[in-house]
Order: sequence, then C-alpha cells, then structure tokens
Amino acid sequence: MKKKLGIIQVLAILIIGIMIGAFAERSHVFGYSDNTPIIPNGTYKTTGNVYWKKITINRTELKGYKGANPTIVDNRFTTKDRGRLILASKNQGNRSWSFYITKIKEGWRVSPIVDGKPDHKSDFIIYAN
Repeated sequence: MKKKLGIIQVLAILIIGIMIGAFAERSHVFGYSDNTPIIPNGTYKTTGNVYWKKITINRTELKGYKGANPTIVDNRFTTKDRGRLILASKNQGNRSWSFYITKIKEGWRVSPIVDGKPDHKSDFIIYAN
C-alpha cells in the first residue's frame, strides 16, 4: 500500500515550516541578516580610560572618542552575540579604527582589532543603561 501526502497535508507542512522560519528569523536564531546595530543609539558610560569615559552613539557619529567625533562606518551584528564597530576619522586623513564587539550581560565588551585579531588585553566594557 502506497501512502501519498494529500494536498492539505502538504499545505499544512508548508504553513508550519513558514511559521517556524518566521519565528527563527524574528528571534535571530541564526544571527542577524539585516543591519541591526550591535550598539544602539544612546549615551553610555564605559570602563575605558580618559577618552572613553562617556560616549554618545547616534546613527552616523560617535562622540566622546578622543574629541575627534569619528564617523561610524559599520556598527552591526555578525553573529547572534558578536559584531563589529568600525570608525573613520573626519579630519586625520585616511585613518580608521576597528573594534570587535561581544554582547555581555552588563552591556558590550569592546576589543580593538590589532593586526587583524582582537586585542583582548586592552578591551573595555560599554555599560548598557
């Protein structure tokens, strides 16, 4: 006896699959496919040194970084709880800074990227408000 799936069963499987896929995308189960910023707009306190005590991030600019107010080139998730922040100088020529961001309970752990690898010895924390 051969069993065939009826059209209603196939439609039910498709609908359930679409619902599961939509839930997984909405919950970012497989990461972030859109350009969701890893550090949202706002003013934050940090554990950084003199230059990073308090920073303000808006969509295109970071204020409080060495008084230079660099432009934000990239601020997004690369996986579910990690991402990158890339800053470019407005007035110091062709200069940029790259940071590896990890989302933690307190906020975000920021590690500068040196020679293509995150430098965890000089990382600091940006506290979530």
